[in-house]
Amino acid sequence: MKHKNTKDTKSSTHWFHLTLRAVCLGVFLARPASADPFGTNLTLQAALEYGAENNPQLQAAFNQWKGAEQNITVQKGLPDPTLSYGYYFESVETRVGPQNQSFGLSQKFPGFGKLALMKSIATDQTVAAEARYQREKLNLDSTIAQAYAELYYLKRSIDITQDRIRLVQDLEQIARTRYSAGAPMAPTLQAQLEMGRLEDRLASLNDMQKPYAARLNAALNRPSEAPVPWPANLPYRAVLADPEDLNAQARRTSPELAELTSRIEQGDHQLKLAKRERLPDFTLGVQYIDTGNAAMPVADSGNDPIIGTIGINLPLWIGKNHARIEAAAYQKTAAQLMLENREQTLDADIRQTLFKLRDADRKINLYKESLIPKAEQSLEVTRKSYEAGQMEFLNLIDAERMLLEFELARERALADHLIARAELGKLTGINFLTGENHETH
Repeated sequence: MKHKNTKDTKSSTHWFHLTLRAVCLGVFLARPASADPFGTNLTLQAALEYGAENNPQLQAAFNQWKGAEQNITVQKGLPDPTLSYGYYFESVETRVGPQNQSFGLSQKFPGFGKLALMKSIATDQTVAAEARYQREKLNLDSTIAQAYAELYYLKRSIDITQDRIRLVQDLEQIARTRYSAGAPMAPTLQAQLEMGRLEDRLASLNDMQKPYAARLNAALNRPSEAPVPWPANLPYRAVLADPEDLNAQARRTSPELAELTSRIEQGDHQLKLAKRERLPDFTLGVQYIDTGNAAMPVADSGNDPIIGTIGINLPLWIGKNHARIEAAAYQKTAAQLMLENREQTLDADIRQTLFKLRDADRKINLYKESLIPKAEQSLEVTRKSYEAGQMEFLNLIDAERMLLEFELARERALADHLIARAELGKLTGINFLTGENHETH
């Protein structure tokens, strides 16, 4: 059997890898610059997840939180030791010999309780940073949900308006048929006017798609011109909550209140630390002196002395210490007042948002269960009456407009319900956007 030359084999392998790289590069260049992350249907959950992963403000809050966590280790540790070196430009003659240079090592120990308080302050800052991150997340979810709801409402407005145009086209055909049979021309013209009004409305709605999509893209940190598919559905979740119970729960779950509470605790620890600063810090050290041999033979000639040292700082500036304590006290009081004010306004905000939810729920059920079915029935009855010559065509147009108004009002109530749930979640820290009890109304 003949064996291939090793050189030929290596050459073939080399060309194979070059060809493979070229093919991979061609496939890479042939791909779109950025694949659509949402496909053809946009869901609220997909938008929320994308925003959480890509929003720079939320990522900044997350990094601040994690940075504050690491600062706990920094604050609870001792200060770095100090290594010193001294060189004698002129040797100091002693009985045992000339002293030429010295080396020293010292460690500062903060006064009693100071390290523990600094650790507590860093922990309070971490808790506040985590709460701020959670608050940013809720704010982002609310912004995304509002943009999503408005885009969904726009899509449903377009769909409903298109349905009404097709309905009016049918009515115009009926009017033309009756005109051919000798009926007046006015109904045909009225149908055409109504169709023109609806087509103008449809054109305006279609023009609104790009700015509405840009608004959602901004919340998702995407280019304003990035393609956004129409929302697939509008998730509905009933919210049954008593204002007093929800307000009490919000005091435990609201990231905003948690951040303010941690600020109070931080202020308390800062006040205690400011008072502790009136106590001295201690420094322990050791010093080694390099000593040469004595000119005259003496006992202990050339012995290098080792010296232990202890030092304390003297917090004598009473005015500065007093100002430090007063500053910490003012900061703590300010944090307490901010928390007190927010607890009072939070209750009013929760009640206002619950009113919006109840109002939206009432409208959703009213239009779905009563008004829309009756409007559809009224339109059908009016249509048959007109075909039988028992009703004016304007009554038929009025019935069509009423049905359009009711259908749009129901979709508006659905969008408002989602926006109010997002707002309630932002206020309380409770997830009202996703989870159980989901329906698509």
